[in-house]
Amino acid sequence: MQRTLGAALVASGLALLGWAAWSTLHPTPPYALTLAAAPADAVKEVSVLGLAPETLQRVEITSPDERRPIASGLIAHEGERLVPLVWRNEVTEPILFADVSAADMTKVLAAIRAHTPEGSVVLAWWDLSRAIRLATKKDAPLDDPQARGLQIPPTWMDAREAESRRFGAGAPSQAAEGFGQFIDALLSDETQGVAALARLAGGKPAYVAVHISDVWKAAAARPGRLSVTYKDFPSAGVSHGVIKSATQWMREQKINGGFAAEPMDGATRLHYFQRRQDSDTLIAKLLPFSTSNPMQLDRLELVYQHKGWWVYRLKA
Repeated sequence: MQRTLGAALVASGLALLGWAAWSTLHPTPPYALTLAAAPADAVKEVSVLGLAPETLQRVEITSPDERRPIASGLIAHEGERLVPLVWRNEVTEPILFADVSAADMTKVLAAIRAHTPEGSVVLAWWDLSRAIRLATKKDAPLDDPQARGLQIPPTWMDAREAESRRFGAGAPSQAAEGFGQFIDALLSDETQGVAALARLAGGKPAYVAVHISDVWKAAAARPGRLSVTYKDFPSAGVSHGVIKSATQWMREQKINGGFAAEPMDGATRLHYFQRRQDSDTLIAKLLPFSTSNPMQLDRLELVYQHKGWWVYRLKA
């Protein structure tokens, strides 16, 4: 099935109505977001992060027409700021955030702690920046009072504004300008983008951490700047056969932008650009798109990679 951001989708497993399909039928968001005390097993899964249990909460997003949550996760608190650590969607298109397991999040944060020396700066999307600060005590200065990049159907303006306020709460207002510069850096070419990241680091040794979902966050934050969309291919994981089918499908559709394959539950998701020039953006080069080679970037050195996460060091 092929989807663009905010297009109709079909739920997996629970036969739920699509998140974006709902947006067309119901301009008032048919969901509720609730926070409650985190269960003991969820706290145990992230215990290696050393966070106080009382700072953790379980989040659930429910729909009045569904008996089970359509999304759930584990939220930490950095003062007033909400820090999503674990997230699971029960529909095929993300609700607020992309899927991330406790095991993967703890592994990535441990790697960032190990690979970034004292005195360095880690630049990442605002949600990951909060998790880095909270769990690793590293200098991850970016944040966003506007909480840009949340995955919400564009027709649900009330929900977008409400969730932006919810997840932007506590972030200093002056942080918005710097985070906007970070988004623009990711959407620039490699030379201009890396120069902008170095300026954001303020002369300190700098690292940048990105996730495959960041390309969608950037598209949501800057509408029209990226022609990213996706198509799901049934499979048990990324394989040569799936890639062959995907490339053949792109040729038939006369799509010549780059693509990246991501394993999903029972499928492989093909993220791809409809415009060829979007493959030249820094965000595309930092992620495993077919037109990129992370090992051959001029001013960035890959220091860590795990599933959808990629961490680079900015060369002096």
